[in-house]
Amino acid sequence: MNLRVEAVWKYRGKGTGCNQWCSPMWTSAVDVVNPVAQRTRRVLLIACLLTVPAVAWRGADVAAAVARDRDAASAYQRGVVLENDGRYDEAAAAFRQAIATSPSAITAYADLGDVELSRGRFDEAVQAYRQLMAVYPYTYFADLRRRVGFIELRAGRVEAAVEDLRQASELDPQDWHTYHLLGHAYFRLGDRRSARLAWERVLALNPGFQPAYERLHELDGQP
Repeated sequence: MNLRVEAVWKYRGKGTGCNQWCSPMWTSAVDVVNPVAQRTRRVLLIACLLTVPAVAWRGADVAAAVARDRDAASAYQRGVVLENDGRYDEAAAAFRQAIATSPSAITAYADLGDVELSRGRFDEAVQAYRQLMAVYPYTYFADLRRRVGFIELRAGRVEAAVEDLRQASELDPQDWHTYHLLGHAYFRLGDRRSARLAWERVLALNPGFQPAYERLHELDGQP
C-alpha cells in the first residue's frame, strides 16, 4: 500500500457518512500518473475529513439539548410537587425555570398559568397561556383559548373574556363548556339575549347540563 492509500485508510471516516468517499478503493496507483484524478481524490479526502468535526459538533449540540431537556423536566416535576403542596410562589418559580431552560416545555406554560391564577395574578396567568398558544405544536387549541377566556372572566375583564370565548367557539363549535362561559360573560355585560342563546346552545350540545337550565330559568324570572 503506497503512502497516499495508507493516509486515506487511516483517516477513513467511520460513522461519519463518508465511508464510500474515503474508501481506499478510491485511491490507486493511477493517481500517481494522473494528476487530475490525484487532485480529485485529494479534494474528496479533504471533504471527508472536514465532516468529522461537523459530526462531532452536532453530537455535542444534541448532548447539550438533551441536558437542557433533562434540567427542564426536573424543574417542571419540582413545580408540580410544590403546586400540589400549595406552595404556589415556589411552584411558579420552578415552572418559569423549566420554560427558561427549554422554551418548548409546553406543559410548564399551562401549569404556570394555573398557579398564577391560584395566586390571583390574572395578568401573569393570561400571559402564560398566550405564550403557550404561541408555541403550541398541535392544531387544536380551542381549550386553551377557552381557558384564557375563563381567566379573563375571573379577573372581571368581561369584554376581553367574550372575545376569547368567541374565538374558542369558532375553533370548536361543539364545545359546550365555552358556550356556558359565554352565557355568563354576556349576562354580566347585560346582554340577556346573547346569554340566553349561549345557554340554549349548551343544552343543544349537552341536554343534561343542569346549570344551563337554572340560568335560563333565572332569565325567565327576571323582568
